[in-house]
Amino acid sequence: MTEKQKYLFDLTGYLHLENVLATDELSKAQKAIDRLLEMPSDKLPPGIGRGNGNGDTSFSNGFSADKSLESLTWHPVTRPIISGLTRGQPRFNRGSLIVNQHHNQKMTPLHCAREDCGWQTRRYGVKDGHIHCNDFICFFYFTDVKPGDGGVVVLPGSHKSEFERPQKSHIDPDGIFFQNLEDPDQPLHPALVNITPKAGDVIVLSELVVHGVRIWKPTDRDRRFLILRYTTQYFSDVRGRKHPFPEEVWERLSPEIQELSEAASYGHTKSIISPDLGQ
Repeated sequence: MTEKQKYLFDLTGYLHLENVLATDELSKAQKAIDRLLEMPSDKLPPGIGRGNGNGDTSFSNGFSADKSLESLTWHPVTRPIISGLTRGQPRFNRGSLIVNQHHNQKMTPLHCAREDCGWQTRRYGVKDGHIHCNDFICFFYFTDVKPGDGGVVVLPGSHKSEFERPQKSHIDPDGIFFQNLEDPDQPLHPALVNITPKAGDVIVLSELVVHGVRIWKPTDRDRRFLILRYTTQYFSDVRGRKHPFPEEVWERLSPEIQELSEAASYGHTKSIISPDLGQ
């Protein structure tokens, strides 16, 4: 990670990386998503499931539908960030493709891993100039998000909070702690930020950051993005298994992505980690 990236991630809990994907990378990924959307559910690649709900079309393990998508899990731009946040001990945990549409959509309320999974399971810290973050997400965007459209909302800096988020009360019914994201016309609390990436951009977000999703407002276009989740290689939630994917998905992954996805002991260095990564 660069010094600027370290500073901004430590300050806010997320990074907005612009123009990560080259023109040909973006075009190939967009065409792969178009093909996936056109496939009947019974013709999808093995191990990929289509879900429809809340105005979204989601594809579990959608990153594995095409090599143009799979390659984004270990992209040259995000690779040093993934390695840096895990001190050179990363594990790719899972990846879904989301197509976000306006009709019948519901918002995702503000939340974070501290609340969802327990404060003792997720960690963020800095020591000797290195960031340690054992659970984070990379969002790769394939369509533009414009101001006022909706999408991801974050509370910058909340990844380092030493206090529990206050419960909803009559004192703060719709303020910063429980912003009503359901209403696209309600102004956001000034402490919250609605991130607006363009196609080809990437958002790297600590799961400890309080975040949510405003409903998608445009009726003439959708929001398409990959959710790629990472942990440290020794923090595993696969319960005795070496990797988190169905076998039919695992078998079509490249050896490089297989290794990235494998659980490993603390101190083990994967062959995909070059000497200049993890700094």
